[in-house]
Amino acid sequence: MKRWIRWKGLVAFTVVVVVIGLVWAIVVDEVVRRGIEYVGTKAVGAKVDLAKADLSLFPTGLELSGLAVTNPDAPMQNAVEIGHMKMDLDPGYLIRRKAIIEEMSVEGLRFNTPRKVSGEIAKTDESAQDGENDGDSGAGAAFKKVCGDFTMPSFSKPDVKAILAKEPLASVQLAQNLEKKMDTDKEKWEKEFARLADEKTLNDYKARIDKLKGSTGSLSSILGAAGDANQLQEDIRKDLKLLNEAKTAFTEDLSTYRRQVGELTQAPMADARRLAEKYSLTSAGLGNLSQLIFGERLCGWVGTAAQWYGKIRPYLDKIPEGGSDEPVEQTPLRGKGLNIRFAETPPMPDFLIRKIKIGAELTAGEFNGTIQNVTLDQHILGSPTTFAFKGKNMAHVDALDLTGAANYVNPAEPKNDVKMTLKGLGLANLPLIEQEDFPLTVKSAVGDLNLDLATVNKALNAGVKGDFDSVQFVVDNGDKDKTGIAGALASAITGVERFSLKADAEGTLSDYSVSVKSDLDRVLKSAVSNLVRSQSDKIETALKEKINEQLKGPLQSAQGSLAGFDTLEEELTKRLNLGDELLKGLKISF
Repeated sequence: MKRWIRWKGLVAFTVVVVVIGLVWAIVVDEVVRRGIEYVGTKAVGAKVDLAKADLSLFPTGLELSGLAVTNPDAPMQNAVEIGHMKMDLDPGYLIRRKAIIEEMSVEGLRFNTPRKVSGEIAKTDESAQDGENDGDSGAGAAFKKVCGDFTMPSFSKPDVKAILAKEPLASVQLAQNLEKKMDTDKEKWEKEFARLADEKTLNDYKARIDKLKGSTGSLSSILGAAGDANQLQEDIRKDLKLLNEAKTAFTEDLSTYRRQVGELTQAPMADARRLAEKYSLTSAGLGNLSQLIFGERLCGWVGTAAQWYGKIRPYLDKIPEGGSDEPVEQTPLRGKGLNIRFAETPPMPDFLIRKIKIGAELTAGEFNGTIQNVTLDQHILGSPTTFAFKGKNMAHVDALDLTGAANYVNPAEPKNDVKMTLKGLGLANLPLIEQEDFPLTVKSAVGDLNLDLATVNKALNAGVKGDFDSVQFVVDNGDKDKTGIAGALASAITGVERFSLKADAEGTLSDYSVSVKSDLDRVLKSAVSNLVRSQSDKIETALKEKINEQLKGPLQSAQGSLAGFDTLEEELTKRLNLGDELLKGLKISF
């Protein structure tokens, strides 16, 4: 009788299947768990813990439980903690060594949770070098440059002598330049006067006139004298014309010199005003107090964003730069073989998560949303990574919407954008300025806040707009002097019941600028303008007094040079008067 079952083979097959099943059940999940911990720890630079991993074949998928990622900057704190994560893998692509995850769900997502054991790891030389080149240092330098340390404007009186010791005075320089010009022009006019008819020449004309008047004789001699008189009159008129032309030009120059010397007495006022505006607090300097009040808090947020960007930048740098679409023919090495990858329709990247569902547990409430098309090969997929989140049952927020996209479809020109809208945002006990002389806090406020952020390649453009009502500011500076600028600002801002705010950031994360504007500027500037004006006037008066002392010598020298022109003016007037008298003497009757 023919046997249909070979029991020995069946037993052997069963044993093999059981052994493989036991190995799978006992070993594989542990290998996956340890592998995730190892790779994650190496990537983050701090310990990554995973409580459990469950890899299944039918259906193909992976479940993770108790994932905790240590914050590298705070080893006793988890940056992210995930209660449960489940993903479905596409077995068809998995055979082709592609990890295509159709859907992933993330539940119990929490941030900044405490750890029982430190997650710090010893850094290798490679990881230390990577940390130096992750771009975080550039962002930190930009943060310090833009934000700096905000200090309260002060009424401290500057040292007038120290200011004048290092600042050039336009009034003194003007006096010295004017003196040099007048001395040079005086020499020019002295040379010009030497070419003109002088007293000797005019006296010679007078002698010739006297000679003509004294001549008598026949009719021919009288007619001859009349001809000489006409010629003499022509010569005198010619010289008088030159003297008159010279007087016109000389009088114009002299008038200019007198005006400029007179203006020198007012020049110290301009110097004093300029230096007072530079070295003292002015009304113009109070034009943007919003930068002082909100800047420290906003820059803190910018610094946090720059820090997180530095952490994810190494992964973004792995995105291909893009290049020629033409295939490159490669010759296989002899004996090494060649892994041939045929064209796919549609083309798929090696790693892709089509959809991630996330449920986060924040201190403020629930935060749920989705992320789609997560891959480092967007240029192959042809679609960007997008995300959309909503907050619900949140404390101090009526509604929260967060959307955005990371678009690296064209790797040569990546584009990213984020939009966040907060409706009914309630602020409570939010410190704005933590300084001893002006500790400012928003005790309460309710309003709407909108954030728009976009990057194209490395260019950054971000904006924040907010409108708040039911505002209550508190300045708890104890027994500090209430008469100074801090007291004036405190008195003004504690009376504010609503305000609007607009902040813009432009540039790149390694070189950006931040500007802050608010309608609080008008209120605060008005509150301290009288104090500022009074203080500036005192500094300006002290500067003017010292500048007048420094100008005294150069001014006297300029006035002395001007006095030298008076002698030239007298000489020119004397010559013209003498010439006029000579012409009158030539009126001869025949």
